[in-house]
Amino acid sequence: MRIAITGAAGFVGQAVVRQLRQSRPDVDLLLADRAFTGPSAYPTLAGDLTDPAIVRALCSPETDILLHLAALPGGAAERDPQASRAINLDVPLALVEAMAGRRLILAGSIAVFGGTLPTQVDDTTPPAPASVYGAHKYMVEIAFADAVRRGAIQGMVLRLPGIVARPAAAGGFGSAFLSDIFHAAKAGTPYTIPVAPDATSWLLSARTCAANLVTAALGDATAQAAVTLPALQVRISDLIDSLARVGDVQRLTFDEDATTRRTFGSYPPLTTRCADDLGFQHDRSLTQLVETVLADL
Repeated sequence: MRIAITGAAGFVGQAVVRQLRQSRPDVDLLLADRAFTGPSAYPTLAGDLTDPAIVRALCSPETDILLHLAALPGGAAERDPQASRAINLDVPLALVEAMAGRRLILAGSIAVFGGTLPTQVDDTTPPAPASVYGAHKYMVEIAFADAVRRGAIQGMVLRLPGIVARPAAAGGFGSAFLSDIFHAAKAGTPYTIPVAPDATSWLLSARTCAANLVTAALGDATAQAAVTLPALQVRISDLIDSLARVGDVQRLTFDEDATTRRTFGSYPPLTTRCADDLGFQHDRSLTQLVETVLADL
């Protein structure tokens, strides 16, 4: 069996590769990204996914499953809608077509819900994207659902919540502050958090996210509707209290930005029965999430 992974050099992609190496060493991997910084134990494809030749190589007959993680992040997408269309819309549509009859797992996003959420989010909450990134992710969901309806593809779209911790000072991500808090607490460095202590976000560790993605890839379930992954609803003050037990949070300060609060700091309780029934999980507790993230930094 061969699994191809796009965005394999990213922090989630690397976590997926580690998960597969440990749990399924018998599986052949083909890793794709724009560039790789070092040697790999697996074959790699370095190049732009907008290049049809890269798509053809990824989706050759030898590929049984494709896990698509690559994307242009939200901030960069907002600044350049045409680039977002090429990467966040046209590439996934090309992969749906090229993987016809086989298994495809697409990394979607909670950005499809927009910036003003109801008091509770569950599997019946309608998407209402309020960004270029969210709009393109929702368009992909619609196209994928139609391909499943026609019997042209297997697999699912998984809506990812805030995944922590990205590399320090990750560019293009409005939600990067959620990861930067962990880096600052581990290093004891100053950091100004752009939301107030009572802000709330949905968080999932990269390790647990990777486990969910691997479960989806290796499983046989197909979902027409996009599946919102489980996540912990985390209050920023509680996150800092938990980090204080294992790190140094004395130099963390607050300076709330209204847009950041509205977009990334106002998340209500989340119920994900569809994902729960499919065997997907969150980190179970804030303490466990913090310990997992710090161990992987």
